[in-house]
Amino acid sequence: MKETITGRPPKINIPSAGDTSFPPCIRLSNGLPVYLIGNGPEGLLRIEFVFNAGQRMEKIHLASAATNAMLTEGTELHDAASINNLIDATGALFSHTADKDSAGLVTVTLTRKLDEVISLAEEVLFHPSFPEREFRMMKEKRMQAFLTGRQRTAVRAREEFYRALCGDTNPYGRVTCAEDYDSLTTSHLRDFHAALYIPGNMYITVAGRNPEQALPLLENRFAGEGKSQWSKPVISPMEFATASPGLIFCEVKDSVQSTVRMGWKGITRDHPDYLGLQVATMLLGGYFGSRLMRKIREEKGYTYGIHAVAGAFHGIGYIVIMTDVATGWREETLGEIRKEIARLQEEDVSNDELLVVRNHTMGEIARMFDGPFSVAEAIKGIVDYDAGHDYYEKFVETVNNITPGKIKELFNTYFRSDQAYEIIAGIT
Repeated sequence: MKETITGRPPKINIPSAGDTSFPPCIRLSNGLPVYLIGNGPEGLLRIEFVFNAGQRMEKIHLASAATNAMLTEGTELHDAASINNLIDATGALFSHTADKDSAGLVTVTLTRKLDEVISLAEEVLFHPSFPEREFRMMKEKRMQAFLTGRQRTAVRAREEFYRALCGDTNPYGRVTCAEDYDSLTTSHLRDFHAALYIPGNMYITVAGRNPEQALPLLENRFAGEGKSQWSKPVISPMEFATASPGLIFCEVKDSVQSTVRMGWKGITRDHPDYLGLQVATMLLGGYFGSRLMRKIREEKGYTYGIHAVAGAFHGIGYIVIMTDVATGWREETLGEIRKEIARLQEEDVSNDELLVVRNHTMGEIARMFDGPFSVAEAIKGIVDYDAGHDYYEKFVETVNNITPGKIKELFNTYFRSDQAYEIIAGIT
């Protein structure tokens, strides 16, 4: 029998984001939280030690990143060569992490080497020696990277945006200068480490097959022998000297292209519009088929890529659009960005386009929960910013239910042209 042709288009279903549930939390005897993320490859674990010790906590600029970088450059028991030889002998990977709000160490290890690796992690985290020779070498290397970065338009534009958003003296907005490296000492690092690298100021994630096998070893090294009692970090409010909106030009001599950034003061993760703003920003410039990619890259040919993102630190949010263009096209690029935003403020997005954005966003969420190592990365943002264990469940609900009218409302509320920073970094 021949199949009847109805003429109706096939039903399109939005893909599922999969399991986005928050992993269980076990507390060591001193209260230190350990998040266990199961499944994954046999015989391999990823353990991350996260401290409330990011740039936000600095009294001396650069202390956070420099302290973190020096953890494996010598301890009270071993010099730099010896401690790194011991790490290499385990076959484990030790990666330093330091950003604006947190810092720590990631280890990926074979489970049969778990005891040795956790012992070494405890040693480098709690007993670094900050030797002068390695400190000088680290400073020289970072100074060279800093000087190289001064020649990059993208670096300068990013600095100018955060300075405008947060202020010169705010830890989020403070711009590094060469004198910061010159004045930094090992005493500054020791003071920063003593105050913040303690069990009472951290949490741990363990990801992989049977993560609970790490608990007795973590108890012994991170809770025993009178280790400090854990308490939830108190996030002290900061002053934000936000600049007036407008055009900001940053001269970068001899640059062959320009970086264009358009940005706004945004909202924090606890705001009811935050998740909807993620969807709106995805539509504007969050994926390859977004409005800005189609207009600025495909139609106009001004750039190879343009991206928009909405995020938040403690106490302040941000929205930013970023691209690199030939110097002759930077004003035109800003003009086309304004036009696309105006369209989204005036016209409802079509159901077909919103369906594509929903599908893409669901795919991105699914990738964030594809395997235990990815889940460990995803929940870090939830824990660091106290976003709530149901953050991704609410995100999925928002993606499924947001309307064209809500998208228009978000663009009219948060993308106002008179509140924008328009930043150009390049030659005059």
